[in-house]
Amino acid sequence: MVEFATQYEVDNFRDFELKLITPLDALEYAKAQNESTQQLSKYFDQDYFSRSHSFIEIFNDLMATIRNQELDIYGLYDGQRLLGVGLYHYISYSDNGCQIVAWMRKSEEGKKIGTYLLKKLTLYAFFEKKFRFTEVLIDESNMASRKVATKVGYEHIETFTGNTSGKLASGKYCRYICFDGEIDALAGEYQMRKIDLIDHPAYERTFRNLVLNEEINDAFKWPHPILEQRSTRREVSIPKPRRPRKTPYKIPILSNSPIPKYKDE
Repeated sequence: MVEFATQYEVDNFRDFELKLITPLDALEYAKAQNESTQQLSKYFDQDYFSRSHSFIEIFNDLMATIRNQELDIYGLYDGQRLLGVGLYHYISYSDNGCQIVAWMRKSEEGKKIGTYLLKKLTLYAFFEKKFRFTEVLIDESNMASRKVATKVGYEHIETFTGNTSGKLASGKYCRYICFDGEIDALAGEYQMRKIDLIDHPAYERTFRNLVLNEEINDAFKWPHPILEQRSTRREVSIPKPRRPRKTPYKIPILSNSPIPKYKDE
């Protein structure tokens, strides 16, 4: 569950706004990206972020991201100034969750805004997009981002080998998941694993009594074959969107993430 805003965040960030990035934001977006290429190259596409790009290049890449039906891109703003960027991405193993990818503008690092941005993105996913859980995949060597995820309320589920990006890539991803309050409460009350509840019908109050049905619980215990088969069919059937160029923020593991397991399994 997402941690509450701290008093510092309330006092200092109350005027910040999370909103959808549009083509009208392209100039400010380009300034923020070019200012931040050095740190973006650490864990994103190293070739792309090895240099600054012209406004036209960044505009075309931003338009590709905006048009991509698998992505939604949001910015955290202080007035007209873009402080950080967050993307919501489809995940293959459940329709009830999404993945978040985020980065901060270089000049805004070290101001505790990154933690606030991830909180805002996660809460928006729960209350506006109606997801039950969100996940972030973080390079194992990226200790700063892992610390932020834990601070926000994310739980470390597993570490696995993956096609990590950037010049500091370790070859391993850490999967962190944040569950909404309903899953947290259900898991605590009925002594169940949270991940077994992400698609469970008992999440809906109308079907709450089903949490006492062991056959239903077994059917939705992670991983369950219905969702595995559905994910496989869905990935095969979705055509690749046509776009001018690949968005540099898409982590390669995103659309074929392995099924998450708890660390003690």
